Amino acid sequence: MPVNTPQSASSDLFLTLGCGVLIPTYNNAKTLEQLIHGVLEYTDRIILVNDGATDDTASILQRFPQLTVITHPLNEGKGMALRHGFAAAREAGYRYIITIDSDGQHFPSDFHLFLEKIKENPDALIIGARNMTVDNVPGKSTFGNRFSNFWYVVVQGECRL
Repeated sequence: MPVNTPQSASSDLFLTLGCGVLIPTYNNAKTLEQLIHGVLEYTDRIILVNDGATDDTASILQRFPQLTVITHPLNEGKGMALRHGFAAAREAGYRYIITIDSDGQHFPSDFHLFLEKIKENPDALIIGARNMTVDNVPGKSTFGNRFSNFWYVVVQGECRL
């Protein structure tokens, strides 16, 4: 008799909810393969956008023919990678998509948290918040988080007028 593990329960929820995973990547060959293996433990409904990587990303992706891969010949930025990935998800018929970075800072083991929130709030935009105070957060991520938080506050201030 099969054992119902968190991974198999999450895999069932991915299908039931019409959910997939979007992985934008740029020059993260050191962490990419391990991340893909981790995501595959939960679902094979994966769209990966290679945003013009110049490292070993392309050769790593050849080992995963089950992925939907979008390749940008040149780096277009994470925003464009997400945009193209969201369009591919829509075309594939996904109702929901969970994004996960390929630099090793996000964990597939957290998928169940998002899937449960999707069940509770089916039409909501759900955003995870990571702990930016731990030692292993790269400076570029800390800067990016502070920068986007600043502009969020500015825009919210403008919207209140």
